[in-house]
Amino acid sequence: QLRGYIVFWREWIPVNNMYQWEEKGWEHVDSSQSTFAVTGLRVAVPTRFKFGVLADTVGGFGTETYVDDYTNTGEPQGQVEDVEVTSAGPDALNVTWTSLALEWRNGRLLGYRIRYCRVAVGPVDSCSDSCTEAREVNASGEETTFHQLRGLSPFT
Repeated sequence: QLRGYIVFWREWIPVNNMYQWEEKGWEHVDSSQSTFAVTGLRVAVPTRFKFGVLADTVGGFGTETYVDDYTNTGEPQGQVEDVEVTSAGPDALNVTWTSLALEWRNGRLLGYRIRYCRVAVGPVDSCSDSCTEAREVNASGEETTFHQLRGLSPFT
């Protein structure tokens, strides 16, 4: 027999240059309720929260169901760091980077855009707007830190 639900929430916080979930609150909700308003969340800056619900029955607790999202989202700021490019064969390159810091994300990231072009022989050696063969790929996923560029001109 269903007695109610436990609704809980956690905040994604920085701790020693890493991030971890910190328990922020929980509430027992009557089984007749189908909605519950979580109040008092920090919304001045984009903040990631995880919300969970589990059933409270006479026989014990059910399995948690989670959803996480941000408050007050906006466009990301800054750029990734520690970008490295290494050979992955005659026609491929591996690109790695450090994820954009949580405080610069301003919400959930859908992924990263990688722009590249063939380096010209001579004085022009950048992927500026004047690069006529610039290409762009998307690396999907918020925590993605790797993408392999394939099908490049061999040995260039």
